[in-house]
Amino acid sequence: MNECNLILMINTYLEEPMIRKGKYAIHNGSEYSFSLLEDKSIRLISNKHADLSQGFKHLDENIYIKNVSVEEVENLFKINSKAIYKGEMFSASEERKTGKVLLDTTNTELAKKMGFERTDKYMYSKSVEWDEVEIFEERKSYTLD
Repeated sequence: MNECNLILMINTYLEEPMIRKGKYAIHNGSEYSFSLLEDKSIRLISNKHADLSQGFKHLDENIYIKNVSVEEVENLFKINSKAIYKGEMFSASEERKTGKVLLDTTNTELAKKMGFERTDKYMYSKSVEWDEVEIFEERKSYTLD
């Protein structure tokens, strides 16, 4: 089976930009994050109240869930977000406390060149503003095997 990679540019000028990571599924034309349940079914997770009309149940504050079989979803994939910063690509995540973009690399020379700080034995990180980066999503097919 061929592994499909898809890179999508995310508009960093949205009112509420976000960086996504994790497992996602397409169900009835919409994307949802999901977790795998013990019986090999899938728990779809939404933050939209409107999904109650799609059979989701209210779990907590802004969290809605729906358990479905694998056959009920159109596609399973993993998302990893990347950022282009000063012409280089880095892993990206969102810092919850500051709202900035956190860039990571294990490349020592690149980290020194870009002013990253060592945060672990082999990891270097740097916080930057949203307007300093272009955010991309790397999507890879995900199988339950």
